[in-house]
Amino acid sequence: MTRVLIVDDEPSIRHTVTTLLKLEGYDVGSAPDGRAALEQILAAAPDVVISDVRMPHMDGNTLLRAVRANPALTNVRFILMASLVDDTPAAHGAEALADAYMSKPFTRDRLLQALRSLGA
Repeated sequence: MTRVLIVDDEPSIRHTVTTLLKLEGYDVGSAPDGRAALEQILAAAPDVVISDVRMPHMDGNTLLRAVRANPALTNVRFILMASLVDDTPAAHGAEALADAYMSKPFTRDRLLQALRSLGA
């Protein structure tokens, strides 16, 4: 079973995506920010991380760079997501390091397509 970690500071988004993916058969965990996510990733690496860009404590770009810098985490795939209205350079700074990128809001089909494109 594919293990997915949802990282977003919005509880409603974490809950919705978690519920959707569990119904699809994924093993899902969640974290409210990049710092909490990194602790979980280091303790038990998921197969895929789906992370928002803008979050308190540690943003998604910083989390992605930390994952990519750790040789023990080379198999962790990463989907970065940002709001359609967020056109700042910080919103897209780590996009090239991500395995996939999604704009928010996204549909169920788009989310599942992104996961499947990674073999998850």
